[in-house]
Amino acid sequence: MADVTVDPERTALLITDPQVDFLKPESVVWDKVGETVEENAVVDKLRRLREAAREGDVPVFYSPHYYEDAEYEEWDHLNTIDEIMFDTRMFDVDGEGSEFVPELEPDDNTFVLSPHKQLSGFWTNDVATQLRQRGIDTLVLAGMSANLCVESHLRDAVENGFEVLTVTDATAAAGEDALEAALTNYNFIAHETATTDAVVDRLATAGTGAEATATDGGVDRDGGDDETGDGGFLGGLP
Repeated sequence: MADVTVDPERTALLITDPQVDFLKPESVVWDKVGETVEENAVVDKLRRLREAAREGDVPVFYSPHYYEDAEYEEWDHLNTIDEIMFDTRMFDVDGEGSEFVPELEPDDNTFVLSPHKQLSGFWTNDVATQLRQRGIDTLVLAGMSANLCVESHLRDAVENGFEVLTVTDATAAAGEDALEAALTNYNFIAHETATTDAVVDRLATAGTGAEATATDGGVDRDGGDDETGDGGFLGGLP
């Protein structure tokens, strides 16, 4: 797994779906995601990442999820996750569930992308265009949910030539099995995985040219243990 350089001229923090319907008890699917959201303290970790990005002059992009009445009523070809979202009217653009959580309200360092309608913004919103037009080719990726929109953005970002550092504990999913499946795939697909604690320092110092040494699976480049690293299972492979 390669090290990712966090250069504020070429890097963005990309957060998927930082909205009430994934991250607050008022969510229409809190019975599915609430436990892992709270266990991972996702909102607080996303807040820390965003504040560190601001400190390090790294721009922040939100890739939100919205649906309108006509879409709920007229879409015919729904898969399982579509059915769950449409049955509950998740991310209803006219409802509170589609709002950004108060801790993550956009500020002047946050660019809100057009909404994605499926799992990946690289297919159904303007994420690739907005990033490329700003000279960004490296992403720090976090948000919701781990095995759906985060993983889909990860896969398509890599397919589109972006380098991606995925934050492994600033996310959650509908149960531990789904979360573990996503973490396994992050280790295969991302250029690097790391924890919030490790990434916050690197974002915050990016603007000074003093980015901290990248971690790889919990082991630093000199071979010593790094307690803030991800500790993913690939770190144990030869």
